[in-house]
Amino acid sequence: MAKTITLSASLTWPDVKNDFILRHDGLAIGRIRQDGGTWTWQITMPMTMPLWARGTADSLEESKRAFAAAWGRLLNETSEERLERAWELERAVEARQQRRDAR
Repeated sequence: MAKTITLSASLTWPDVKNDFILRHDGLAIGRIRQDGGTWTWQITMPMTMPLWARGTADSLEESKRAFAAAWGRLLNETSEERLERAWELERAVEARQQRRDAR
């Protein structure tokens, strides 16, 4: 049985309604935003990304589906060790940013 992948999207900025940060297990993993009439999406993790880890679509819903498919592919094709190293780096960056914001 396939593992369920849960993604959450939140606005990058509260007053901008067409730019979203995507998260998996609490970590920022990508972005979907509208650029003119086109929606762009990309997986953003601290590791080299393949060309298929970004794209464009005509709607927000199409972008979400394409992102989810690419995310599932990335999880299937990337070793657990490589993903964990990237997530460790991502957690360290987020912790540093939170400390900086607290000052």
